[in-house]
Amino acid sequence: MKSLLAGAAACAVAFGIVLALAYLSSEARAVDSAALQGFSGLDRPGSRGLINGLIDIGNPVPVALIGLLLALTAIARARPRIALFVLALIVLTSVSSQVLKALLAHPRPQGVPVGVADAAFPSGHATAVMSLAIALVVSMPARLRPAAAAFGLGVVVAVSYSLVTLGGHFPSDVVGGYLLATGTALALLAGVRAAETRYPDREGRRKAAFTARRWTERLAAVGLAAGLGIGVLGAVALAGLAVLRGPQIVDYARENTVFFVVAGVLALSALVLLGALTSMLSRRA
Repeated sequence: MKSLLAGAAACAVAFGIVLALAYLSSEARAVDSAALQGFSGLDRPGSRGLINGLIDIGNPVPVALIGLLLALTAIARARPRIALFVLALIVLTSVSSQVLKALLAHPRPQGVPVGVADAAFPSGHATAVMSLAIALVVSMPARLRPAAAAFGLGVVVAVSYSLVTLGGHFPSDVVGGYLLATGTALALLAGVRAAETRYPDREGRRKAAFTARRWTERLAAVGLAAGLGIGVLGAVALAGLAVLRGPQIVDYARENTVFFVVAGVLALSALVLLGALTSMLSRRA
């Protein structure tokens, strides 16, 4: 439990550091703006439908429906506390991200081709999709958590890139959302662990739910396999497109070096946060 609380505190400190850099450091603001310009250059009419579809995953209704499905999955696995964790995580992060946006509103860098609202830190959509990814990992059995983390990471990165490409957020807003979701999740997991220590599950309840849990986990495994398969196909398609447009990509990289670096940092930050949380759960299991 101490490691979970320490992780939550580390996320809170990192959140404050990212906020300070995004608002007070001229160098960091310049990097934010340059990266946003690089992402915006990828916006094409032909890809607008896909980008909007990815962003819609973080809208309130899809988030609520997916969160409810994950909570029901936890209940079918005889893990009512995890179901409560999922629901609490979705509600708390959804509310806190909007409250923090209003409280932390601040003029953003000017001179970029698209406008970002003053009340944009942290990104609500990035917070939501990271919360869903964490909820997916936590609600799965230990053997499926690495696959759940890989699938969740792909969705988080895809949605985050789409957000910045359409100019709704700076990269720093996205990282702030990651940290808010992860810190909240770690604090809630500490509470779940304390409850499990003080009030262990009854053996009879676990036995009665064995059949439902077994079938639920099988269905979850099939769903994760399908999702990862689709993700792999998408990655292969993107790789093929990159090969066909190699010279154009090289030229774009030369003109927008900051964009490529920041894109890597966004993916790496999501990977580190999800990976660390998954590792903590695995050690406990």
